[in-house]
Amino acid sequence: MIVAHNKDYEAFTRLLSRSVSQLEIESNTQAEYYLNRGGVDFEKDAYSFVKNNAKNTIFEGNIELISGQKFPDIVAYVNKNKAYGLEVKTTKSNKWKTTGSSIFEGTRVDNIQNIHLLFGKLSNPIEFKCKKYEERLYDVAITHSPRYLIDMNIMEHESIFKKIGIEYNELKKLNNPFEPIKRFMRKRLKAGEDLWWIDNDEDTIGLGIKHWSNLSSEQKDELSTLALAHFPILLSKDPQKYLRLSTWLVSRFGVVNHALRDTFTAGGQIKIQGIMFPQIFKYIVSELNNIIANVNKIQEDDISYYWEIDTPINNKVDMWKQQCLLHCQNSLNESQLNIIKQLLL
Repeated sequence: MIVAHNKDYEAFTRLLSRSVSQLEIESNTQAEYYLNRGGVDFEKDAYSFVKNNAKNTIFEGNIELISGQKFPDIVAYVNKNKAYGLEVKTTKSNKWKTTGSSIFEGTRVDNIQNIHLLFGKLSNPIEFKCKKYEERLYDVAITHSPRYLIDMNIMEHESIFKKIGIEYNELKKLNNPFEPIKRFMRKRLKAGEDLWWIDNDEDTIGLGIKHWSNLSSEQKDELSTLALAHFPILLSKDPQKYLRLSTWLVSRFGVVNHALRDTFTAGGQIKIQGIMFPQIFKYIVSELNNIIANVNKIQEDDISYYWEIDTPINNKVDMWKQQCLLHCQNSLNESQLNIIKQLLL
């Protein structure tokens, strides 16, 4: 963890310590006032204490209340190129948990060195805790986008960043900070589950949920080829092979299909080079180029996850073909397998 060991930062932490101590004293004598304060009102209270305590320090006249427009709520400027922040949270319950900011921090104030979190429990007994922000983030929840979850009672080693194996200051500098979190969250999923929020730059699916039967023939064919690119296991006899596909269709495209088996097996069999095959192999004959084009577009993290492989991927298409043949070994006889090898290789 990167810590700013300097006089400016030490002055900032002393400023917060004095402000929290005064909040505690005042709340003991004016309990009714604080019990009736809401989140925005309490931000103003915190700002008032921090601003007053900044007198005769390097922060005097340089405390700004932003309050929800950007992150964090209160900024203490050293100069135009250096500042520290205070995020303010409140609760009326007896729990020290709440939802934090977006992991992308798109509204983060420029040049913030470190951020602390002031949490006010505005219920009997009134209490306040002030800790370093990243040390109180224990997990990620997905609302309209991934957001940190706050718990003021966790130990530093229990933070989400320790679980993921990357420091907060490193994560926020990544072009896509959701990638390490996505890998971590996927490890906790059960068989057939998927993340409904996939990535910040994924195509949006809209708010509506569509049923497969209402799609056009072109849309069905397009999704079928995409499915085979993501799930070569569909060529196997695995009875669970449609579980992950069903959640993938919903999470990525908002499409529900209660009869996926029928979708890929309806019509009985298809003849390829004079030999009968399960219907799904028609896509290997007629849509192979489209499937391969889609394979090349899949992110490596998604390949590892959906294909369930841990080996390095040097060539996506070659690996996809290997996976197809591996799954075909248990679903096809020798004559059928030889034909598929000819088509793929």
